Amino acid sequence: MPIKIKLIMSNIAMVIISVVLSAMLMALIGNHFTKKIEISYNLDTQKRNDMFGNPYLQLKAINMKNFNEIKLAISRNPDLLKNNNYLIGLNQLFKKGNSFIVVREGNNIIFQGQDGISDLINKLPEFNFNMSDRGSGVIVDNNDLIIKQMDFLYKDNTQGTVFIITDTSYFYKIVREYLVFSIVSLIIVISAISGIFTFFTSRSIIKPLDSLKIGTKKIKDGDLDFEVKATSGDEIGELCLAFDDMRKKLKESIEVQAQYENNRKELISNISHDLKTPITSIKGYVEGIKDGVPDTPEKMNKYINTIYSKAISMDKLIDELFLYSKLDLNKITYDFEVVNIVPYLSDIVEEFQFDLEKKNIDIEFINVAGKTAKVLIDRQKINRVMTNIIGNSIKYMDKPNGKIKVKLSKSDNDVMVNVKDNGKGIPKDDIPFIFDRFYRADSSRNTVTGGSGLGLAICMKIIEEHNGKIWADSSEDHGASITFILKEVI
Repeated sequence: MPIKIKLIMSNIAMVIISVVLSAMLMALIGNHFTKKIEISYNLDTQKRNDMFGNPYLQLKAINMKNFNEIKLAISRNPDLLKNNNYLIGLNQLFKKGNSFIVVREGNNIIFQGQDGISDLINKLPEFNFNMSDRGSGVIVDNNDLIIKQMDFLYKDNTQGTVFIITDTSYFYKIVREYLVFSIVSLIIVISAISGIFTFFTSRSIIKPLDSLKIGTKKIKDGDLDFEVKATSGDEIGELCLAFDDMRKKLKESIEVQAQYENNRKELISNISHDLKTPITSIKGYVEGIKDGVPDTPEKMNKYINTIYSKAISMDKLIDELFLYSKLDLNKITYDFEVVNIVPYLSDIVEEFQFDLEKKNIDIEFINVAGKTAKVLIDRQKINRVMTNIIGNSIKYMDKPNGKIKVKLSKSDNDVMVNVKDNGKGIPKDDIPFIFDRFYRADSSRNTVTGGSGLGLAICMKIIEEHNGKIWADSSEDHGASITFILKEVI
């Protein structure tokens, strides 16, 4: 999942969870503080959830239950509100809700439930029979007091009024506590949820970045033997995969470079050996001539022919080394053309037949590919491949009646060429290395069989440039088999 989508989903989930938990928390806190107000003000809270959060409904609900009971008592016997004992008991009931009552008969106060309220009595509303029985109340004295007024008529039709006066300072204190507690709780909940989501989201990003940081330090220190694993499918995971691929390629590059360095040293050593041997021989024969060792024309001719042969061998080695170097550096140009390889191979085999008859070696061309097998090749380069492979078979032939078979066949969309002989073969342990430059199965590198050790390496380079493959299959004393394949042109 892309990081952008992951962050969007994380934020959406965080908002949803925050809203749900906040709503639940606010309900719990509201329930707690509503109960607190209920106890303090004798609220009639059948609709508690609607009431809390609306101050007007809260204030209206204060002492509403007792207000309705007084209203009922007046409807039955209004003169009860002249009974001092009844009024004292009623006032005690209201004191439990931070309230008290004042009863007015006509213009005279006949009962006041609290002392020291003369200023308040002067502010009490006038008699208003039609508007005073709803229990909504009025707020006076800077919102600290709420007065509910009930006007009625005594039995003798005298105007009477009951005032329920409530101290709301404690109510507002509870509301302020509720607001502060709610805000703090919401901040804590939202911060906690945000912190949790941020932790897990950042962890999914920071952890792989830490792995990359450690990996970078290891590469800096030259340590490439580790692995950076992708733990997710997002951009960070892709970065980890790319980083590990880079590490692998860097390691392979260093290993190849080290192998190149070893090959370079080995190449110098092999060139030195292969050049020094004929040069030493030439030097010996030249010194012999200077010292007058060849005292007959026949001996002199033998010395000169030997020197010439060694010079030819050195020249061939230098030519092959120069060719391989150009192949290795991709400085050889190829003249590709579509060729029917059937007559092409037949002609090459025929060219070898005359010379091989003198060496008692029979070479045979076997065609099972039909009359036509078209391939895209450079005629000269593939001729060089065939010459090198057949030349190897000739050099390592140890049988009195040598046989070399060149077989052409098809497999799917490939054209396969196989050269098999009945010579001494190649030891099993040497097969993986015979296409390496300067490699010889004969570790002594003697000059009896000749050769530079570059022939098969050149073959591999040429076949690879033709987008083909070449391999060997041989066993010691049972002959060698070299096969290469080329793509057929349909």
